[in-house]
Amino acid sequence: MLKVRCDRSELGEALGALLGIIPPGQTTKPILLNFFLVARDGRLTVEAMDLDLGSRITVEHVEVMEEGELTLPAGRLAALVRELPDSCVNLESFEEGRGAYLRAEGYDLKILGDDPEEFPRVAEVSEEGALQLDRDLFVEALRRVSIASSHDPARYQLTGVFFEVEEDRLTLTATDGKRLTHDVLRIENSSEIAASAIVPNRAVDTMLKVVPQGETQFTLSMGESDVHVAFGRGSLSSKLIQGKYPDYRWVISQQSTVKVSVKRSDMMAAVKAASLMTDKESSTIVFHFEDGCCRLTTHAASIGESKIEVPVEMQDGSVQICFNPNYFIDAMRCLPDEEVRIEFSDGDKPGTLRGRQNYRHLIMPLVTEQKAEA
Repeated sequence: MLKVRCDRSELGEALGALLGIIPPGQTTKPILLNFFLVARDGRLTVEAMDLDLGSRITVEHVEVMEEGELTLPAGRLAALVRELPDSCVNLESFEEGRGAYLRAEGYDLKILGDDPEEFPRVAEVSEEGALQLDRDLFVEALRRVSIASSHDPARYQLTGVFFEVEEDRLTLTATDGKRLTHDVLRIENSSEIAASAIVPNRAVDTMLKVVPQGETQFTLSMGESDVHVAFGRGSLSSKLIQGKYPDYRWVISQQSTVKVSVKRSDMMAAVKAASLMTDKESSTIVFHFEDGCCRLTTHAASIGESKIEVPVEMQDGSVQICFNPNYFIDAMRCLPDEEVRIEFSDGDKPGTLRGRQNYRHLIMPLVTEQKAEA
């Protein structure tokens, strides 16, 4: 019989981080619509799992009065804990095990659950042959790379982030065919591990939520079919996307003939303003870089026109290129520095926004009548 008292905020953060693992609708295994809670050895562990992805997080600020196991409906439990007003919550399972009392000041709730014996266990993560990574650098890189991964099931090999480990580098790449993001982290790889894997979007999203809750260093290991992460307070295991990732290196290796530096806040404000003068049919901004100036123009038959100028620093040369403003704004948001570098080979090839160290964000240009006539 499980009986614990724990910090409401910490429990809520753990439940929220794992909620994305829960299947969104009906499933062949209804037990997977639950959280699995285990009170043992003075700790409370919360687990979530579906057929491809599983993770666990330990709640540290907890008093275990009785050890036990419990499963409760994930969405309902997370929502209830979020709404409780008290800083502490009490959780006590029924004697028969299929449900629990959830109590806080002025609240006495009885939640029905399922048999915890039916819940599959999350795989234990072995640190043998794993990489030790810096948590903050990894999370920052993964967040800005994952924005470009595809969500089109017809292009399943692109519906994730491509991890590559070689010598002292961890390379992260994502693309949806319209943009490509790429970053390189320097790592310690004393075991000379060489591996590559396509980590699916759902696993990436969960990593971004759970890894920050752990220690400053965490472990990452990739097998032929699975990826495993251990982050001190918990772990994550996920199946990989099988198949070959497309060769992206020829895209990022193209030589740039026009290089531009611009103040991020100035360019962001200009692109946002210009985007308001576009519609679905003309979701395009023409960028014309020349003579130390970037001229942004739009034309929408049902809205009007815009012409905006932004001062830039650039080498000799000029280029005119068309971008979808939403993609350009997404790319700017991924760049933390106030000075942004933009590079072009010509107006028919991707433009590259460069960020701190090795980060690159390539955007494919649009071909429009407006550009053809210019």
